[in-house]
Amino acid sequence: MKFIKYLIFVFSISSCQDFLDRPPLDAIGPESYWRSATDLENYVLQFYPSFPGHGTWYGGYGYDIVNADNAINVIPNVILNGERGIAGGRWTSNWTSIRSVNIFFDNYQKCEDDFDTYKHFLGEAYFFRAWYYLELLKQYGDVPWYETELKPDDEEDLMKARDPRTLVADNIIADLDLAIEHLDFRNEVGNNRINKEAALAFKSRVGLFEGTWQKYHANTVFGTSGGNPARYFQATVDAAEELMSGNYQTGLHDNYYEMFGMDDMSDVDEILMYRTYNINDGVLNDVQYATTFAPVGVGITWSMVTSYLDRAGSPFDYMALAENSKGNDFLSRVANEIDLRYSASVWTPGDLVVERNGSTFDKPGIDQVDISLNPTGFQLKKCSNPSSPGAGVGGGGSGETGYILFRYGEVLVNYAEALYELEGVVAFDALNQIRARAGMPDFVVNAQTEDHHRLDYGYPISDELYEIRRERRVELALEGHRADDYRRWAAHDLFIGKRPKGYPFNQSEYPDFNPPLDENGLIDFFQNRLPNGFQFRENQDYLNPIPVVELTLNPNLTQNPGWQ
Repeated sequence: MKFIKYLIFVFSISSCQDFLDRPPLDAIGPESYWRSATDLENYVLQFYPSFPGHGTWYGGYGYDIVNADNAINVIPNVILNGERGIAGGRWTSNWTSIRSVNIFFDNYQKCEDDFDTYKHFLGEAYFFRAWYYLELLKQYGDVPWYETELKPDDEEDLMKARDPRTLVADNIIADLDLAIEHLDFRNEVGNNRINKEAALAFKSRVGLFEGTWQKYHANTVFGTSGGNPARYFQATVDAAEELMSGNYQTGLHDNYYEMFGMDDMSDVDEILMYRTYNINDGVLNDVQYATTFAPVGVGITWSMVTSYLDRAGSPFDYMALAENSKGNDFLSRVANEIDLRYSASVWTPGDLVVERNGSTFDKPGIDQVDISLNPTGFQLKKCSNPSSPGAGVGGGGSGETGYILFRYGEVLVNYAEALYELEGVVAFDALNQIRARAGMPDFVVNAQTEDHHRLDYGYPISDELYEIRRERRVELALEGHRADDYRRWAAHDLFIGKRPKGYPFNQSEYPDFNPPLDENGLIDFFQNRLPNGFQFRENQDYLNPIPVVELTLNPNLTQNPGWQ
């Protein structure tokens, strides 16, 4: 609890003038700092607010879900639609945190306390550098790697060329190995602080991302010279198997829906690390607002919904149902016939929304405007909590729902995918744990030809891998992973030239409303805005452009493909 209070303090430093009056931690002179373990701890704590979810967010869900094919908001995503232009300005802000964490590495050995008193803080620093560099790797690909503080007079380093992404990825994993070595266990520091289990989970994520990127972007403009995807798949398998070995207190929470809407996640074995919030201390969010009060313009897509299997574990024919069942009837029929993870993620008519007043979900706000609009008919439920004080309350920061950074369920699907990519072996035991929690039968490999709504990845994959990817999409639905997935799979064919659709519209439920519909009667929200579907530029939009000013200042830098 002491650490939670400290983090809340860090997240809300605007309320503490004394803290603001202190010099920046990365500007403290070496003679006046670095001498004690407390100095090192205080230094690394400054990086915690940089995790996703922010200290405070307003008017939204938190997880970034409208940047892929699982959900949309009222404006088409600029990356999916190929609308980004050349970046001006500098990329200095991308490097600020890396410079700051490298200051730690340049100075931590000055500490006069016993190593055991600060080794955990050293592990945190390795974790943060890996975290910041992964974000750069995902945005830019090849980037310069720095292990010491970059100073204004370091002309050689300032003019450095971009290092190959293989070097960057290898160094990220090396940093995570050092983090794992030094970090304390979750049961020692809690799950709202970086811990050994969270670092293992992060390593499983990094290995899978880089291994699949190198495999599926091979022989494209984003291909990696000298890449070896198997090394990264092995890193994921090793990290996951360590977590699965029984040496850690891990497992799946027994209630999938309940877990995501909790305020206090500290006692949940599945949640390896999360961000905590506290209204009384001014650290709050709008998760309950966006899930129980107003959908803030967000709608889940037909593509996402049709990925769920029926309760027997077989592909479900949603279009056949939509021919005669529409609107609320469709939502209710689907909820009663398919994987229960669907009804934990999408509102069904009659669902309890707010416990204190007994209000229930009536129908989606497809005829509403602004924050009350749901553009697809599939309205976001995941992370809601009818018994939360924030349920049914307006915005402006009404909730303190935890933000999950790492959970064991992700590790299991990371493992399943990496193991199959590495050895062609299906991790039935891991997948069956996920299925059992969901109340689904054991994992089986359905033939793609049996899928009534088969996804086109743009290249052939085996039935086994197709089902593993489906399980990942369903298990991690609306948790912010989908954009990284399509990018690493080079799977632009999932959405390029296509429009995201909604549910089958029932005119009798909205007699004065006429949304755009496709030939099958599905809501087609972007029908006029995207007449030719998303216009993703497959040889350009997988990476961000290097800012033009940086290219001018450092002629050793090169531009990313398509942005020249």
